[in-house]
Amino acid sequence: MRQMFEIGDLVRFKPSGIVRSRYNNNKRFGIVVHIDRNVFMSYDGTREDMIEVLWLPWNKRERMMEFYLEPMVEE
Repeated sequence: MRQMFEIGDLVRFKPSGIVRSRYNNNKRFGIVVHIDRNVFMSYDGTREDMIEVLWLPWNKRERMMEFYLEPMVEE
């Protein structure tokens, strides 16, 4: 079974439901660079991953729970 994200995936923040302090205009998109699997237990009892993202063009890394993110798709 494929996990929600894999190393190398392009991601962005979900458009809503994110803590305001996480937003930054320099975090336009990111690349998943590290994943710790099954670290958190969600409210519905499923296991969630800790994702480390390299944000571009900011060029800084940030760790967060996977539910903050969504895959980048061509529009």
